[in-house]
Amino acid sequence: MTDSELKKLRRVDLLEMLIAQSRENEALRAKLEQAEEQLQSREITLDKAGSIAEAALQLNGIFEAAEQAGAQYLENIARLSGEQAAVCERMEQKSREKAAAMLQEAEEKCRSMEQETQEKCAQMLANAERESQAYWTALSGKLEAFCAAHEALQALLPTLKDKITAG
Repeated sequence: MTDSELKKLRRVDLLEMLIAQSRENEALRAKLEQAEEQLQSREITLDKAGSIAEAALQLNGIFEAAEQAGAQYLENIARLSGEQAAVCERMEQKSREKAAAMLQEAEEKCRSMEQETQEKCAQMLANAERESQAYWTALSGKLEAFCAAHEALQALLPTLKDKITAG
């Protein structure tokens, strides 16, 4: 399997490959243990090998195969682990970049909303000041008219008072 094919695999697929390698390793270990038991119990069939030297060569082949399988297993684990770490690092970097972009976008929206709010507040304040000034102008006119009407009454009061006291 090539590196590009491995990179395309999902984490589950990588774990399944790792489990398969682990099972293969266990099977090879079982074979190795069986071979060691045969060696210890001296049940190696000499009639197949023909001589002790040939039997030793057969045992060496089994041990070499087991050793190669174990080395291959460890190499695959190291390679998969390195690839997984690289994938995780790339994903983390992408996540950080996305988070930074989202933060910048949120800050820009906040600035825009704050500016719009300030503009609306300024407009509302200007409208309130205009309305207040218009109300004050109308009220001042009414008060002046009221005072003017009362001045005429106040001017009539002394004459009315004189008529009441005289009469």
